[in-house]
Amino acid sequence: MKRPMCENRMSRVVLLLVFALSTISVVGAFAGEDSGGDVFGVVVTGDGSPWPGVIISLTGGDVKQKTVSDNDGAFRFTSVPPGDYVVVFQAPGKKKMKRKIPVATEDVDLGTIAID
Repeated sequence: MKRPMCENRMSRVVLLLVFALSTISVVGAFAGEDSGGDVFGVVVTGDGSPWPGVIISLTGGDVKQKTVSDNDGAFRFTSVPPGDYVVVFQAPGKKKMKRKIPVATEDVDLGTIAID
């Protein structure tokens, strides 16, 4: 016995919806895993005063980012993919300071970085 056309269409639509929703769920789960986190901190002088204008670079793998500390000495790199990185601090008139850091799926707070 043949099924009515509307029943066949309905079955196809339901199957298509189930497939689409499961695909979206799987893709969303994988996208969340690799999102990484933010890397942030505050740069200060030897006496603890905020140091604005410090150039901070973050490199590792295919990632190369630069930023500058704000008036409060704060800096932030957003959505850094998981991996191992080197952060370089370059303050005017000072030697470059390097720090190796791992980034996973959570934020990395480098805390207060004093540059003498």
